[in-house]
Amino acid sequence: MSAADSTKQAIVSGTKELVSTKPYEKVSVIEIARICGINRNTFYYHFADKYAVIEWIFQNEIEPIIEKYMVKDSWADSIILLCRHMKSEKKFYTNALTDRSRCSLYQILVDYYKEALMCSFQDDYVRLGIIGDAQEIVARFFSHGTIDMICDWVASGMKKDAEISTQILDVAIKASLFK
Repeated sequence: MSAADSTKQAIVSGTKELVSTKPYEKVSVIEIARICGINRNTFYYHFADKYAVIEWIFQNEIEPIIEKYMVKDSWADSIILLCRHMKSEKKFYTNALTDRSRCSLYQILVDYYKEALMCSFQDDYVRLGIIGDAQEIVARFFSHGTIDMICDWVASGMKKDAEISTQILDVAIKASLFK
């Protein structure tokens, strides 16, 4: 691993350590730099801002786990795998998902699932006569519902079995709109 990659990984690890103790919106770049033993300029050399760290975590840790399941017949599996991953880093994801700003993990997940729903269910939209902007409205509705369901599960301490809730949601969606 190169020195640059090592520094980037240290920033990610330091961010996760901080966010495991307090909500993401209360974490500053100065705190991240301090916990990593680097200066702010070094942080900014690797990441544009603290939200770029969250995006990096999504692209490098979450997306590789769920991307192959982001298709019509297995999108529910992506949710189950996402929940399992989040449970493995419970404190971090509990605090990371409190932030609802436009660059937050919440918004990244909403946008990712929306795009997947737009693509994966394209034939269903056409079959149902849902065209143009209406497709995005429907996809956004289901995306928000999905991610809010996950956030509720996270906020409740990840105690319930995410697989059961996901299977119920999957059956309901397939039975109603996307038959």
